[in-house]
Amino acid sequence: MTQALSGAAIALVIAVCWVLGRPKRTILRSTDASSIAALNRGQMELVTPGGGAAGKNATGSASSAAIQLPAASDRRGRLELLAQLQRSFDQGGPARREAMATCLRWGHREALPLIRRGLKDADSAVARLAAEAMSSFRGRTTASLSPAQAAKPPRNVARTR
Repeated sequence: MTQALSGAAIALVIAVCWVLGRPKRTILRSTDASSIAALNRGQMELVTPGGGAAGKNATGSASSAAIQLPAASDRRGRLELLAQLQRSFDQGGPARREAMATCLRWGHREALPLIRRGLKDADSAVARLAAEAMSSFRGRTTASLSPAQAAKPPRNVARTR
């Protein structure tokens, strides 16, 4: 019995030393959060457009409307437009939004890789335009419209007949 009591006493002493010896966690060094608020305001100014952005959006929509979309049979025109869209998408910022708006207006399958890149973009306006452009490609694909070929029976079917 004394061995059990001494073992329990030692375990109790170890538990007390462990609990009292741990450093206390401090959640905040101070309750002053003004520096964090200033940092958040600075980050928000970088993300949200300023007062001069309204004039940029008006000229941006005019320049995207000025891009002539090629006909479906014009292979060279499609390739040139796609290359132009790639270049403007790589520039970033308003040019990327204009490129995605042009992809939305164009609605051609060759713009799908660019639209998929736009879906993963950090700019929410680009991602929204890419989602709108992708919505026209959702649903049944042209591959499923082709008639299904009859599957051949397995080789051992002849033995079962």
